[in-house]
Amino acid sequence: MILDEPANGLDPEGVHWIRNFLSYLADQGRTVFVSSHLLSEMALMASALVIIGNGRLIAETSVEELTSNSAGASVFVRSPNLTELTAALVSTGARVSDGEAGDRDGIVVTGLEATEVGHLAFEKNIEIHELSPRTSTLEEAFLELTAGFQEYQTEHHGEVAS
Repeated sequence: MILDEPANGLDPEGVHWIRNFLSYLADQGRTVFVSSHLLSEMALMASALVIIGNGRLIAETSVEELTSNSAGASVFVRSPNLTELTAALVSTGARVSDGEAGDRDGIVVTGLEATEVGHLAFEKNIEIHELSPRTSTLEEAFLELTAGFQEYQTEHHGEVAS
């Protein structure tokens, strides 16, 4: 089955129905292709993504893989020993930045997965109070991935065409 924008213009109940119907078809072993610009809906609906830009295949992946591998993917870490932890993380090549506004006990780590951060903290005997993976939204990952393929781009991901 091939559908173009099946949830566009539907009320919440209709969106829920179409999502369940497409899931039912997929569970029956049927292939369902959905074309949509509603990326938040695709994140809930799709098991696999095919992303095409300017007539070329950009990616064939899962939602989870795309969002966890994007530049926005990070790990939030809260620890009473941030100086020691930061030094250990930087020595591995990870990038470390300040945590959320007003949070002096936390840092954001990119370049390592949560399990790697936890393992490093354990090896260095550094106490951890929170270790939370943060992934990008599908929209953020999509915009990052397709930045060079868009005719018109948002200011955040490239210049706006005039």
